[in-house]
Amino acid sequence: MNTYSWVLVGALILMGVAPVHAAPSAEKSSRAAAGAKSGAPAKKKKAADGAKLGRARVGGVSVSGLTPHAARALLKQKLARKLDGRVVLTDGVKRVPVQRRQLGLSLDLEGMVAQAKAGDGPVPLRFKAEPSALKKALQRVAPRFTGKSSPARIVQSGGGVRIAPGAAARSLNVAASAESVAAQLEKNPAARTLRLVVAKKPSPLSADKLKGINARIGQFATRFNPGKEKRAGNMALAVKAIDGTLLSPGEVFSLNKTVGERSQKRGYRTAPVFENGKLVPGIGGGVSQVTGTLFNAALLAGLPIVEYRTHPKPISYLPVGRDATVAWNSFDMRFKNDTQAPVYISYKMSGSRLTATLYGARKPGQRVSVAVKSKKLGPHRIDAQLYRTIRRGGKVVKKEKVGESHYAWKPDKPQKGAGKKT
Repeated sequence: MNTYSWVLVGALILMGVAPVHAAPSAEKSSRAAAGAKSGAPAKKKKAADGAKLGRARVGGVSVSGLTPHAARALLKQKLARKLDGRVVLTDGVKRVPVQRRQLGLSLDLEGMVAQAKAGDGPVPLRFKAEPSALKKALQRVAPRFTGKSSPARIVQSGGGVRIAPGAAARSLNVAASAESVAAQLEKNPAARTLRLVVAKKPSPLSADKLKGINARIGQFATRFNPGKEKRAGNMALAVKAIDGTLLSPGEVFSLNKTVGERSQKRGYRTAPVFENGKLVPGIGGGVSQVTGTLFNAALLAGLPIVEYRTHPKPISYLPVGRDATVAWNSFDMRFKNDTQAPVYISYKMSGSRLTATLYGARKPGQRVSVAVKSKKLGPHRIDAQLYRTIRRGGKVVKKEKVGESHYAWKPDKPQKGAGKKT
């Protein structure tokens, strides 16, 4: 612009006339408007996140005067160690301590800062649970909350007995536990004890079923040779089947029914058995000693003997007339619970001792005695009668003949070379 032009512009200004400038192009105006429109939300967001917090403490950490972004960064740094803190997982029976981070928990930074912005006062520590991570963590500890069921037991205490309650089988319900833990943390993020959800399967024998049992009513023991492994193994199988049997009032115990068939398929092995009065190899040898021992315990308990049979030849572990044997699908040993309370059978093998014990309702002052009258009819024949007397308070309340035995056997053939000195 030359000197004349400047003079002209000055004159126009003095006259009150504004100079005219070239209008911007439509394209430039459009870009400017679009830029202003698109940049507005970003500026608002930046302004909101840049708004400083007032006087606030989060999880014990001061964030006063910080922007939310800065507050989150500070809290992440200062509170990270809280994830190493331990909480206790419990199902009401077991307690397992674990670190929060081991449960897949993380700091709820957004939630804590949002609460601080609201100005509701001191903000407590908050955690959040990631569902899939929490489930994986609970699956890892699940075996520690698994428990097998156990039956109620009768325990001898002093001169009497007491009932020890059984336990239900327990297993952790991972899905339900994850939901429960998340809900507990939502309600109380700083909770130190978290309750889990377990599935329970009732005990196979509850204490209620043993109600009325208050005494040991009969017991008998015999000796065996544990060195005869096959025979001892057969005995152990039978004992395991009988131990823990509970007879309801009026119920009859059957050894064959309780023990089942003695077969190789069921684990029984070949051991000596009597056949026609002679010892021969047979499946299940040794079960007769289990039978005879329990038979004598029932005798001394005063329970009615329904069925029994003695061996064809006297045996070493029981007196003549007091042994009992069984044969599958042939003959049995049975006795009846004629009391008003349950009868519980405990059967144990320990060392070389086999012990059968019956528990039931005490009959004050009861004493049971057994006697055998036997007569030898020849070198290989014996007849015997078994009697039982029941006294209460010193008075005979029952005297009975339990049964008769007829032993008849053939002499064993002498082995070749027997009697020779070596």
